[in-house]
Amino acid sequence: GLFITLMESGFTDNLGFNVLGDTAIRNDAYWFGESQSRVVISVSTLNTENVINYLKDSGVSVSKIGNVTSGEIKIDDADWGDVKEWKNKYDNAIGKIMNKNIAAV
Repeated sequence: GLFITLMESGFTDNLGFNVLGDTAIRNDAYWFGESQSRVVISVSTLNTENVINYLKDSGVSVSKIGNVTSGEIKIDDADWGDVKEWKNKYDNAIGKIMNKNIAAV
């Protein structure tokens, strides 16, 4: 879904995001839905307007959902922590479960 896409996009350089959802769609469907034909792109602030206009002129439906941050995660103005915390959870989730299960044997 969109949440994981945004997270994975920021993991490499420890970048976060400040985004707003779509109030016309249920939050779970908007952030975690696996619907087809959605593409996320990041462009510099200087090029944002040009890219949006180009896509619209090309007949592509486009909307700006937010901006890249230096690591903080904000969704609908709520603080979700730092991307480094999320990356640690993402990278270590399976190992923690396996270690817990092995210790129980």
